[in-house]
Amino acid sequence: MARKKKNSIVSRMTTLLSIVADIFKSPVVISWVLAIAGLITLTAMSVPKLRATRISAADIKVTFQNPPIWLDKTLLLALQDVARVHLCETTVGREGLIKTSDAMAATGWFTIVNQVRWVSDTHAIVDATFLIPYAVVRDVQGKVFIDAQGRRLPTRDGIIVNPNYHFITIENTLHARPQRPGLQWNGNDILSALKVLHIIYNKPWALEIKTLDVGTWSSDASISFTTNTPSRLKWGSAPNEERGLEALADDKITRLDWLHTNFGRIDKGISAEFDLTNTAEVTIH
Repeated sequence: MARKKKNSIVSRMTTLLSIVADIFKSPVVISWVLAIAGLITLTAMSVPKLRATRISAADIKVTFQNPPIWLDKTLLLALQDVARVHLCETTVGREGLIKTSDAMAATGWFTIVNQVRWVSDTHAIVDATFLIPYAVVRDVQGKVFIDAQGRRLPTRDGIIVNPNYHFITIENTLHARPQRPGLQWNGNDILSALKVLHIIYNKPWALEIKTLDVGTWSSDASISFTTNTPSRLKWGSAPNEERGLEALADDKITRLDWLHTNFGRIDKGISAEFDLTNTAEVTIH
C-alpha cells in the first residue's frame, strides 16, 4: 500500500509540472510575466534607496521648493540648518520627515508646510508656503514685518529680506504686537493702514514714502505719510471710509500721480505739510 501511495503522488506531481510547463509555453502568459517583471524593475530603480543609518547634518542637502525671491540668503541657510538637524536625528523614514515638518512649522516663517520628502538618501526637499512680508511695523520693541493680512512674521538678529526691497513702515499703532508669529495684529488702525497701502503699493512713487503714521487714527481715523525728503502728507481716512467733504481715495491717487509726473516727487521735493483730504485741491502748509 505504501508503494502504491508513493507512485500516486509522483504521478500527480508529474502531471502538475507538465501543466505548468504547458502554461508557460503560451506567448500570452510569457508576455504578462515579462511585463510584471519590468514594472518591478522600474519601480525599484525609481525609488531612492532608503538609508538605514544616520549621517551627520553636514552631509544632508536641504532645498526649498520655489523659495521666494525676497528671502535673504542667510535666513534661507538658517531654515535649511533647522531641517538638517532634525533629519539627521533619525534614519530615512516617515517619522523623521514628520518631525522635520513640525520643526519647520514651529519656526513661524510659513503659513503651511505641505511636505518634507527625501529625493535621495542625502537630499531632502521642503515644500512650504512662506509668510510674505508686506510692511514693517515699528513699536516699542522695535521693528517687525507683517503680511498683507496683518499677520506678524518672526524676528531674528540677522537680515530677513533682500535689502533691495522697499517696505513702508507703519508707526504709532494702538496695540502691541501679537505674542507669536502668524497671529494677526489687533486694531482697526492697522487694518486702515493696510487698506491704504494696498492701493499705493505698486505706484512708482511709493518708494518715496517712508512711513504710514496712524498716531491720530483714534481721534479722527486719519492716516499720514512721511516721505524721505522729508515731508508730511495727510492722506485721511481709509479707502471707502471717507468722511463728509473728504476727497475720495481715487481723487487722492490722481493728485499724487500728477505731482509725481510734473515735479518728479509727490512732495515736489520740498519739506512741507500737504493735505490730500480737501475735495478741491491739495493744500500745502
